[in-house]
Amino acid sequence: MTKIKQNFIIFSSVDWTTHWQLHHQLTTSLVSDGNNVIFVENTGVRSVGISDIGRLRERISNWRRGSHGFSSIDSNNLTLYSPILLPFPYSKLSLFFNEKIFNLSISRWIKASNFSYPIIISFLPTPLIQNAINSIDSKLTIYYCANNMAESSISASQVKPYEDHFFKSVDIVFTTAYVIQEYAKRFSEKVFYFPPGIDFDKFKTVLESSDKDIPSDLKNISKPIVGYIGALGKVLDQDLLCALASKCSDCTIVLIGPKYTDVRLLEEESNIVLLGAKSHDQLPYYIKEFDVGIIPYICNDFTESVYPSKLNEYLAMGAPVVSTNLREVRESKEVYGETVIIANNTEKFIEAVKSLIVEKNNTSLTAQRVKIARNNSWESRFNGISRIIEESLITAENQKIKINWRNKFDSYFFLRLSRRKIVFFAVFGFLITMYSPLFWFMGEQLVIRDAPKKSDAIVVFSGDGEVSYQNLSYQNRALDAIEIYQKGYANKIFLSSGRKQTIADVEMIKLYLVSKGVPMSSIYMLEKYPNSTYQNVIMVKQDLNKNNVSSIVFITSPYHSLRSALIWRKNAPSIDITTVSMTNRLYEDSQWGIDLNKMKVIVYEYVAIVYNWLTGRI
Repeated sequence: MTKIKQNFIIFSSVDWTTHWQLHHQLTTSLVSDGNNVIFVENTGVRSVGISDIGRLRERISNWRRGSHGFSSIDSNNLTLYSPILLPFPYSKLSLFFNEKIFNLSISRWIKASNFSYPIIISFLPTPLIQNAINSIDSKLTIYYCANNMAESSISASQVKPYEDHFFKSVDIVFTTAYVIQEYAKRFSEKVFYFPPGIDFDKFKTVLESSDKDIPSDLKNISKPIVGYIGALGKVLDQDLLCALASKCSDCTIVLIGPKYTDVRLLEEESNIVLLGAKSHDQLPYYIKEFDVGIIPYICNDFTESVYPSKLNEYLAMGAPVVSTNLREVRESKEVYGETVIIANNTEKFIEAVKSLIVEKNNTSLTAQRVKIARNNSWESRFNGISRIIEESLITAENQKIKINWRNKFDSYFFLRLSRRKIVFFAVFGFLITMYSPLFWFMGEQLVIRDAPKKSDAIVVFSGDGEVSYQNLSYQNRALDAIEIYQKGYANKIFLSSGRKQTIADVEMIKLYLVSKGVPMSSIYMLEKYPNSTYQNVIMVKQDLNKNNVSSIVFITSPYHSLRSALIWRKNAPSIDITTVSMTNRLYEDSQWGIDLNKMKVIVYEYVAIVYNWLTGRI
């Protein structure tokens, strides 16, 4: 693969002992190339069921045989990790415990075996795996999406949002299906199509061998043989197989693979034989005896993204192939040509099988099938994967060098600053802050000065003492209220205070209003003490509604006017608000200079506006 051998972590979606799949192909190729690999067995994309009891029993056995779940396989370069976890991949409680166990085990192994800076290839996008990847200091992260997991079961559908995020967060995405490739390109620019390939040399050796040693469990089976290799799962169209058995009664339908679903329907057919699981090394010997190889899958959302690796294995042994109308087979029609027949329904499937039985010994067709299989070898797939990983490692390393260079430059620059330069920058920053138009300009943006207009009432927020900003603003608010009232803009005045004080500002404003001729009957006081501007608006709005007030002239301190107006507009949209500030400004003069108290007020208001926006109050 690469000139420098690498460390790899494979987060698999299958167990090591399951039937041979892409996961095993990739792992063994990496090991054969001299790389160190940890193969992490399936941690689950769905909750477990009764059918998983056997697998769980085997997992516990593997964990006990190894060192806390870790064990060597065939080669010192390949380590198997069989984790024991709570079988609920999306439960928050389960995730909490699983992450602690899982991440700790992997980090300890990495440290103990000096398995530093690995390249991570994950076949799983679950939250547990993503969290584990984030905890590892890796060179490269790859998501190998081998099927549409979200469509595999109702429980597994929960993986969808996590997978979408995974597409975006990893460095590279590999897919085995065109439909997945199209979808993944919505999230990532580095998406590559690499379906399973065939270990062609293994099949070629058996095909060219003159050895007539037929597998013992096939010797007494009558021909012609219509064969299938692969898992006997929910995607297997059992009705189609039963119909085939009925219409081709002179044939024997041989099914080779582990049982993952109820197959009693098949077992009832006299000419359907289930031989169970076989090792991958044995498969060529069985396929050699097939007269026709079949792919009898149900067509649904899940199988739409399934690339059947058995397709190339059949062809490598010269066997003709009949498949149901799977998208991946249909999309590859140009590659396979007439060597594969795609049947749209049961009748056509049966007709195709019958027509091909007599063609197996056609030497020219056999040669064509073998040639196509050779072109779809795993070796060519792996070379393409290796090239992309190599290129990505170079890119990642160059980016790392650039980042390190920039960090070193920045550190060097500031270390080389002389005391004179440090003093200069400090003084310059102080002058810009305190004696420039910056804060003056920022403060002015907080002030609203609407012209008063005829309204139902005047509303005055007195504040909460404003100890930090001593500009006698509540006195000025009283003056504003008197002037607006006397000019006839409104005949009611509503007063509201802030946090409870010994002598409330609102009482002082009330006394002043009465002394200036405002009748007590025109003054309404909020008896409660709100803790924030938001609460102030909500409480006063209730009083306004009780008194049928639909328009107000609103008075507060100038710097507070923008935040208050925004809260009014969001939480009292039915009330027409006019915000005025008549007798004072944020600053008593137009000079650019600013003191710390004024700066504090400005900063506080901007922070408060952001906070209210984040909490949905404005």
